[in-house]
Amino acid sequence: MPEVLCLGEALVDLIGTEPGLGLKSSGCFQLAPGGAVCNVAIGLARLGVKAGLITKLGADPFGRFMLGCLKKEKVDTSLVKITPEHLTALVFVSLDKNRKPSFFFYGTPGADRKIEAGELRRKDFAGVKVFHFGTISLSLEPSRSATLRALELAKEAGARISFDPNFRFHLWKDRQALKAISWRLAPRADLVKLNEDELLFLTGEKKLAQGARKLVDAGVKIVVVTLGAKGAFFATAGYCGSVPAFKFNPVDTTGAGDAFAAGMIAWLLRFKRLPPEKPEMEKAVRFVNAFAGLSTTRVGAIAGLRSWSEVSRLLGKL
Repeated sequence: MPEVLCLGEALVDLIGTEPGLGLKSSGCFQLAPGGAVCNVAIGLARLGVKAGLITKLGADPFGRFMLGCLKKEKVDTSLVKITPEHLTALVFVSLDKNRKPSFFFYGTPGADRKIEAGELRRKDFAGVKVFHFGTISLSLEPSRSATLRALELAKEAGARISFDPNFRFHLWKDRQALKAISWRLAPRADLVKLNEDELLFLTGEKKLAQGARKLVDAGVKIVVVTLGAKGAFFATAGYCGSVPAFKFNPVDTTGAGDAFAAGMIAWLLRFKRLPPEKPEMEKAVRFVNAFAGLSTTRVGAIAGLRSWSEVSRLLGKL
C-alpha cells in the first residue's frame, strides 16, 4: 500500500525546445510527463517513497504515454482510471531566456478533472500516512467534490495533509472563489507549500513572516515558501527561518516547485512530531533545496529528479 496518496492532475507537457521564443515562434516541442500532482508522486517515488496517484487519463495515446511513465517510475497506479469519454489534457510550455516556464493549457478540462467522489472508497486510504492535493482539481466539478471527499477520507484514516495551492488563475472565473476555498482547506493541512506570489495573493502580505503567520495562526503546522534562486523560507508556531539555495545552472525550471513539494512530503513522513525542532526543519529544507535545484538541470519536470542517496552524496560534498 502507498504511504502517500496524491490526487489531481496528470497530463502531458509539450515543452518548447528553444528558450526565449514564445509559443507562436516555437517550431519544436519535447514530450514530457506533467501535471503538478503527478510530478509530486513521481518525485516521491524517486526518493524511495511508496506513492500512489488518484487521477483519470484518457484512452488515447497521451494517456497511454502517461500511464507507462507512472508505472516505469514505480508509482502505484491502482487508483488511476482510464476513460474513453475524455481526452488526456495537454499543456504547452514555453521557456523564457532565464528558463522560467509559461503554461498554456490546451483542450481543458481534461480527463484528470473528471474524477468523481463516488469512485473513492474508504479502504483506498487505509494505511496512508500523507495525502497531497492542490487547487487545480478544485477548479471544476466533479473533481472538486472528489478532492473534498478524499480529504475527508484521509483525515479519517489519520493521514497527515499536504497542500500545495499551485494557483492557476486562468482556470478560475472568480479569483475570490479560489481564495475562499484555499482558506477553507489550508487550516486542515499539516504542510502548506507556496511561492512568494501565492503567499501574497492568499494572505495579502508582502512580508514572508507576516503572511506565513496568518496561515500558522489559522492552524497550519508548517508553512514553506519557495524563493527560487534565493532558497526557501519556513515558519511554524514556534519559529521561522530561511535556507539559501544551491547554485545550479538551470536548463528548465518546469516542475521545480513540485520537486520541492515532493521533498518536503518525504520529510513530513520522517518527522516524528509536528512541527519538528528548528534544526531538523533546517536540515530538511536544505535537503529539499538541493533536490529541487537538481530538478532544473534537465528538460522536463521529472528528468532531473534524483534519488535520496544521490542528493545525500551531493550534500556531503558541499
